[in-house]
Amino acid sequence: MVVFVSFAIIAMCASSYYITIVSLKSISAEFGWPRSFTSSAYSILFLGMGVGGIFMGWWSDRIGVALPAAVGIVMTAIGTIVASTSQSFVTFLIAHGILMGLLGNSALFVPLLANITHWFDRRRGLAVGIVATGQGVAGAIWIPVFTQVTEALGWRTTFLYYGAFLVCLLPATLVLRRRPPGTAKVMTASTVPIRTVHSLGMSPNLLVGLLSIAIVGCCVSMSIPTVHLVSHVTDLGFTRAQGAEVLALALACSIVSRLAWGWISDRIGGLLTLFTGSLLQAFAVFLFVLAQDITQLYLIGIYFGLAFGGIVPAYTIIMRHLLPATRIGMRIGIVLLFGTIGMALGSWLGGQFFDLSGHYADAFLTGVAANIVNLVIIGFLNVRYWQSQPRPEPV
Repeated sequence: MVVFVSFAIIAMCASSYYITIVSLKSISAEFGWPRSFTSSAYSILFLGMGVGGIFMGWWSDRIGVALPAAVGIVMTAIGTIVASTSQSFVTFLIAHGILMGLLGNSALFVPLLANITHWFDRRRGLAVGIVATGQGVAGAIWIPVFTQVTEALGWRTTFLYYGAFLVCLLPATLVLRRRPPGTAKVMTASTVPIRTVHSLGMSPNLLVGLLSIAIVGCCVSMSIPTVHLVSHVTDLGFTRAQGAEVLALALACSIVSRLAWGWISDRIGGLLTLFTGSLLQAFAVFLFVLAQDITQLYLIGIYFGLAFGGIVPAYTIIMRHLLPATRIGMRIGIVLLFGTIGMALGSWLGGQFFDLSGHYADAFLTGVAANIVNLVIIGFLNVRYWQSQPRPEPV
């Protein structure tokens, strides 16, 4: 039940990532803002979510996840309602960065993922994958809904209705009041897993630092298509509905891939899972540069979704496997903060490159370059991990 409720909350609240993406051109047209301005709201949401995630992870480590989740739902709802009434760029950014990000989604993704790792020893990767699929479900379900409502009623009404709907999720947090079995034991230093990060020959802080740098690279690459794909498709001469379909298809496929990558990570480990997914994502982003036909865009969207779905959950699996269970929520929050920086940076860069060149090709290539940085770091950690494994003694 905890897995299902965690999944459902993320599936509903993570839709706040996408509501601005769908309305990007409409909002820019109403206010006369460049696309880099409007897309920066998405960036500031992720930055707020990342900064708040450290505190929310620390808070949930101490009191459990139920109260932080309730706060996150309420603040995300208030943020979307405030955004619907905004008349200035500053108000629009406050709604996204502080309400929907710093105080809203920050209390959901990090605490819920960290919490679920305490419930499972076997099949932990699959459990994390199920909860993380909420983000993909959010896009697959809500992007078409947001598109239809925005075209029929306008972006302001869409934001308002969505905020009112989120309040209905509050009763679900009651299920989360139950603490994971054996939490008191798990939260002591004596329960550090046998294979800890020290087997890699580096401290926990160094591993967290390397993962933090790596996640920036893969998230820059991930966010450029995610934020700008609908606009890119319409710039190629296709309809906004078709652009939304390409993005929704990618996010729908990410649902399947998060489950699949979670299952795979239970067998090959989080580090190798992360490297493989990141490599496939880099190639997918490069293919967007070449695609000109709507069929090609649909196919690349499918491939992109299958590639990127398991990347972010893999970081949680890696840290839970290689780091002590104490303070795991805070450490996951730190790494995912840098992930949100990468998402924010990619969103902003995509808008900047478009404003400078009038197309997204340079933005996609920049995403590929950032992805290569990620591959270098994760490749290094994979080598260190496999070198640290015990060798069979010669007979």
